[in-house]
Parts: sequence; structure tokens; C-alpha cells
Amino acid sequence: MPVTRNIRTAYTGDQPVEVMDTISNGEAVSYRFEIQVSAQPQSGGGMNSPPTTAALTLSLTGPFERQGTEAAEGVRLWAELAGIRLTLVDDRGSKTAAARAYAAWLDSMDLLIGPYASGLVRAVAPLVRDAGRLLWNHGGSADDLAQPGVVSLPAPASSYFDGVVDEAVARRVDRLVVVQGTGPFAQAVADGTTTRASERGLDVRAIEVSAVDAEDAAGAAFVLASRFEDDVAVVRGLRRAGRTPALLGAVAAGIPAFARELGEAAEGVLGPVQWWPNDHTPEIGPSGTNFATCYRRRTSREPSYPAAQAAAAGYLAHAAHQQGLQGEDMPQWATSTLLGDFALDADWRQVGHHVTTVRWQGGQMVPLATD
Repeated sequence: MPVTRNIRTAYTGDQPVEVMDTISNGEAVSYRFEIQVSAQPQSGGGMNSPPTTAALTLSLTGPFERQGTEAAEGVRLWAELAGIRLTLVDDRGSKTAAARAYAAWLDSMDLLIGPYASGLVRAVAPLVRDAGRLLWNHGGSADDLAQPGVVSLPAPASSYFDGVVDEAVARRVDRLVVVQGTGPFAQAVADGTTTRASERGLDVRAIEVSAVDAEDAAGAAFVLASRFEDDVAVVRGLRRAGRTPALLGAVAAGIPAFARELGEAAEGVLGPVQWWPNDHTPEIGPSGTNFATCYRRRTSREPSYPAAQAAAAGYLAHAAHQQGLQGEDMPQWATSTLLGDFALDADWRQVGHHVTTVRWQGGQMVPLATD
């Protein structure tokens, strides 16, 4: 199989990287292959210890580019501060590209950190598990990813709209409409929302994105669980048509790009975030506020939760590696990172960490008061 490679030097921020464009039979199979070498911490006696190696794919281009590029900044920051030799491949949202990359790393990398998006995590998890390795999952929250060998930091997708449902009850809204996209992630969000809404006494139903225009919005709570672009389109359509639900929430509202796309139309929309910075010092790694400060210094931007998740996964994976922890130790390991508490149950479901609900207010995300 003819393979050609063009290796060149580039710079990402202040970090030199090697970028390798790989072509096999005329098809690009490995896109931006970035090797970042950070300054290594000193060991005792003044000798440099061998660097810990870590690898992951992220969507620096493609359908998950918004979240992937933010996660990339977070994981690069972790690698720089922790002295990690980091390999990052742009998977472009391709399951095939991601699987190829992780297959090549099974015997060569100390730490395997997962990609962003539940579908990509689902694609690479079996080959990592079958090799007896751990996959440190920061970017996939679909409930079916709770499985041995996949160390998940995010709260499950089924809990994403718990805070929105509770807010609907507090506002005496008695009808909730779940606008559900395709795929297991959207299904998990919709199922969890429907269950919680029913338990709280709400009249709840799920509809497809295409059915939004025919749905009565007056007096109802709408929650959107679809692709970023679809969530944005539904919010924009509701605003332009002058249709005002009593409460509006969207998965997409959890990242800064939501307001960049919608402007004033984002005002008042609720969203789930996996991270909100605070100054509590965790057992592993920096505090959330310290991470945010370093991130702003490095990028001149505010960090999002995909960035924090990726960094937290790096810190957690490195700590486990240093402590010699194995797969059988994971369900008994209770600790904390900048993301929050970490604990897995016997089924490897994340039970220590919980989603924070935010509201867009004055162009900023503000945590929803939980009195």
C-alpha cells in the first residue's frame, strides 16, 4: 500500500510541533499529526527522567471542530505544565481515522486519552479495552460509555437537563417538550430528561427537530438535544418567529460558541456545563480558577468545559500512572480534579461529578441559582 508522508515544522501558540500529512492510496488517513514536546521535570540527582507519553485524537477540523479545538488547548496546557510528551492527531470527526490512530498507540504510549464526541469514543473504546489498556474519557458522556476500561470523567448525558427540569418545576411550568436529535447521545439526553420530568410531575413528550414548527411553544419548556448546528437553528427559528417558550434549554448552550453564533438570541437560554471554575484545590492538579488563569494567559480566551474536561483527564491519567493504578482499581478510586469529584460505581458509571446548569445573561454564562 503506497504511503507518502510530508513532515514539516509548525507552531501552535508558543509550542513547536511536527505536522505530518499522511496520504495512503490517495486518501488522507492521518491529518495533522502534532508532536508537542514540553520541558521535562527534573528527577532526583539532577538527571532528566524519561518523559511520560500521552496520545489522543481530537477534531481540529470537521463536525466537532468547535469543541475539539477547545479541548486541544486544554490538553496542551496540561501537557506543558505537567511535562508530558503529547501526540495529537486531528481525526476530523472520522471514526476510521480515530481508530487507526489509537491502534498505533496501544503498545507505545503511556497514557491514552479519549477523543471528543461520544460516537468517536464508542469507536475506539473496544480496541483499547481489548488490548488491556485504559481509555481516559473526557469527551463522551453518552450513558452506554459506562463500561470497564473506559474511565469517564463527565457526568452522564442522561443527567444533562436535570437542572432545567427542576427550574421548570420551580417556575410552575407543567409541560416540557424534548427536541431530540439522532444517535445514542441525544437518546440518552432525551431519556434522562423524560424520566426526570415525569418523576417531577410534568407532562412531557419528545419530538424530532423537524417537528418543532408544528409544536405549541406557549407556556411550555423546550429543551434541545441535537447537534450544535441544529440547536442553534431551532433557537434562531423560535426567536425570529416570535415564539417564546416559558423556558428554553439547549445542550449547545454550554459552550461559548453558542452566543457567538446567536448573539442576543442566546439571552435567557439555559444549558448544561460539565465544569464551572472555583478556587477549591482538588486532590489532583490545579484548582479550576488556577487552570482558567493559565488558560487565559496562554490563549487570551475564556476556557470552556471541553477544555477543562480534557485537561482534567490528563491530570487524572497521569496521577494514576504515577501511582501504578490498574483497571481493577478504578471503581474504588475516589478523588477530585479541577472538573470536580471523581468516582465510578461498579458499572464504571461516573457518580461523583454532576452537571452545572447555566443561563446566558448579558452575553455571559451565569450559573443558575439553586436555592
